[in-house]
Amino acid sequence: MWEGKLSERALGMKGSEIRRLFRLSMQPGVISFAGGLPDPSSFPREEAASVISGLLRERGEVLLQYGPARGDEGLVEVIRERMARRGTEVGPREVLVVSGAQQGLDLCAKLFVDPGDVVLVEAPSFIGALGAFRNYQAEVVGVPVEEDGVDLRALERTVEGLLGEGRRPKFFYTIPNFQNPTGTLTSQEKRKGILELARRYDLLVVEDDAYGELGFGAGDEEVRPIKAVDEDGRVIYLGSFSKIVSPGIRLGWIVGTEELIDRFEMAKQMLDVCPSPLIQAMVVELHRNGFLDEHVLNLREIYRSRRDAMVSSLRRHMPGGVRWTEPLGGFYIWVTIPEGRDALDLFHMAVERKVAFVIGSAFYPDESVRNVFRLSFCHEREEVIEEGIGRLGEATRAFLSG
Repeated sequence: MWEGKLSERALGMKGSEIRRLFRLSMQPGVISFAGGLPDPSSFPREEAASVISGLLRERGEVLLQYGPARGDEGLVEVIRERMARRGTEVGPREVLVVSGAQQGLDLCAKLFVDPGDVVLVEAPSFIGALGAFRNYQAEVVGVPVEEDGVDLRALERTVEGLLGEGRRPKFFYTIPNFQNPTGTLTSQEKRKGILELARRYDLLVVEDDAYGELGFGAGDEEVRPIKAVDEDGRVIYLGSFSKIVSPGIRLGWIVGTEELIDRFEMAKQMLDVCPSPLIQAMVVELHRNGFLDEHVLNLREIYRSRRDAMVSSLRRHMPGGVRWTEPLGGFYIWVTIPEGRDALDLFHMAVERKVAFVIGSAFYPDESVRNVFRLSFCHEREEVIEEGIGRLGEATRAFLSG
């Protein structure tokens, strides 16, 4: 009854192979390094319950009502303070609170992408961003990532090639801090290079900084956002509380010029009216009472320990010819197996041994690179990581010898 009434945009939304593979990774007994899910034992359940209880007693009539579409002024001030600590000064009218950074990606696509427009991304890049841009019928073009961030020469060649065809990219999407999926930390030199290229070719930059506060081996200067040195307002910054509080609160933010934030606000208001006043007030209180800063420090130590456990296990169990990144923050390790091998085939052998990961081809716009995969170390405890990587090493040895 409804099939013939779908819009072209809806018809263009395709299910992915990843969904099916994720279902396989959720089978009983499987140790999954697939999802980027924070460890639920790290969630501030008691602190959140205490704060929310007090807020409801004191301000329940206000906090259970609709709130400002732009977000609570108190939370905006918290965001400004936390960004200022990282070298990024933001005006009070330059922030929009959103329902998670994923909504920020959707809003970027909604505001800037017409069907057929070109969007540049790192290759590989975050699956959620690729999907958000494609939902608005963008042509997503990937630019290779090196050990210290995007290949600037390749980025410039790609832009010049597109301009030569009469097509101007709308923006370049980047995750400079502990990139998803590679864990790469973009050097400050390359961050400046990205901004210089953007100015030269009149591009916008969408900077996704979901992991910026979760560095455990990088200095403050190394993780300073690109937005910190943005002088002409061409960087649109996306931040998130999902990784430092919990993903279930669905709270993030966008930073841009006042005029652009006004546009974002109009678009967002038609989506969900406003972010939750109660959840915003909870985060404000967790920040003001000092809990959030202490919590972030604890999270860094948790994830440092789990990164160390996974790297040590990979060294013990993986056969020769397999390489991996050793990130200085975030959630992910990127693994490369020998050329000519397909990580999808390895995935099926791994699941038979009750361990799972995400195949790397899904992170490329054209899915052309097949010999890579992503491991997440954030969810499982160290002893489970050791067991799971042991199983993966066994599967990999069998796969490469076959």
